[in-house]
Formats: sequence, C-alpha cells, structure tokens
Amino acid sequence: MKPVPLEVTMMKRIGELNAENARLKAEVKRLTAFTTRTIIPNELLQAEVERLTKGGDLLLNMLIWTDEYSSDRCNDAKEKWLTAKTGKQPWQR
Repeated sequence: MKPVPLEVTMMKRIGELNAENARLKAEVKRLTAFTTRTIIPNELLQAEVERLTKGGDLLLNMLIWTDEYSSDRCNDAKEKWLTAKTGKQPWQR
C-alpha cells in the first residue's frame, strides 16, 4: 500500500471538520429558533397563572371576611381552591 501524503490527510480532515461545523451551526440555529418559540409563551403563561392565583387568593380572603364563609358551600369552595393551588384537580383531594 502506498503511503498517503500528510497534506492529503490533513485536507481530508479539514473537509470533515468543515462539514461537522456546518452541521453544528445548523443545530444551534434550530435550537435557538425552538427556544425563542417556547420560552416566550411559557413566560406569558406563567404570568397568567400568577395573576389568576392572586385573584383566587383575593376571592378566598373576601369570603373569609364575610358571613358567607361559614357556610358549607363556601367551605367546599375553599377546599377546592386550596387543592387546585397544589396542582391537583379538586376531585383528587
């Protein structure tokens, strides 16, 4: 077998590295586009969850300061709200 000159070997390796570099750049571009599409909506959803949670807490506090709070219906609503805040469905207590 005839030995391959060093320059040919190096040029082949440079070609392989250039191809790998192009592949990695494309992957970075794809992942950047993906995170841009997913992070921003997640931030908006998180802000909405926080607003709704604060609203639910405010309603619960308003119930506490009314005479209606002692009723069974309001106690049930309180339990359901506190269960929902833990991330469970109210019927999964």
